[in-house]
Amino acid sequence: MSSDRSPPASPLPPASTDVAQQAQSAIVFERTGNSMMQHGDSAPDLPSLGLNVTERKKRKHDGLNPSTASYISDMFTSFSRQQEKLFKELKYTIDNLREQNEDLKKSVDTMSSKYDEFLFRISTLESERKQDKIIFQQLEEKIENLERKSRCAGIEIRNIPKSSGETKENIADTVKNLGKVLQIDLIGSDIRDVYRINSKDGSNPIIAELSSVIMKEKIITKVKNFNKSKPKKIMAANAIYNLPTPSSQAELLTYQYVNRKLKEANTCKDTLE
Repeated sequence: MSSDRSPPASPLPPASTDVAQQAQSAIVFERTGNSMMQHGDSAPDLPSLGLNVTERKKRKHDGLNPSTASYISDMFTSFSRQQEKLFKELKYTIDNLREQNEDLKKSVDTMSSKYDEFLFRISTLESERKQDKIIFQQLEEKIENLERKSRCAGIEIRNIPKSSGETKENIADTVKNLGKVLQIDLIGSDIRDVYRINSKDGSNPIIAELSSVIMKEKIITKVKNFNKSKPKKIMAANAIYNLPTPSSQAELLTYQYVNRKLKEANTCKDTLE
């Protein structure tokens, strides 16, 4: 009996396409090597070689999305505008500060100039004040000398009451009566002038300006001797008017001399305390 049988499968697989390609590449490489050896001593003719080199293709990146590019452009535009605005504001602020600085500098210069002017005026006023003080002192000395000359022959009589309708003649008679008590003969020519002055206590003492200093000294000496001789120191005016309070006679002094004595007395009092 005959039977149709298929031949058994070969244990070796048929040559694949890759093997064929590798064999072909080896043949090409061998030919290429021979060709390169043949052209080694001459100038290379690379285009004539006809190399079968596989080119590696790189993946190309896709371009930016138009909306994204527009957004980035708008963002940079907005940022540029903000920076420009800030720059303008900063420039405006700097200009204002520069202007204020200039104004402040001018003000300081003006104040410095005025200060120097004030110092000069103060120095001038101090110098004038010193000169005025010297002049015032000289005038005070002259006034005191004039007062001394005018009062060198004057006496002051205190605690003599003022009568109603009193005249200079009445006051002169009072001075003459005082001379009689002191045993001094006073005539009209010995009394140059008599008058009363106002005082705070209302006593209104009598001022008698005599004709000479000798007469004044004589009266002052007689008054002192009279008071020493009396046990109760009854004044001459009491003998005339019989007053409950004693009267007194004193040399007529200048105001500056009196003030100086009062200051000395107060200074001594403060020192003792």
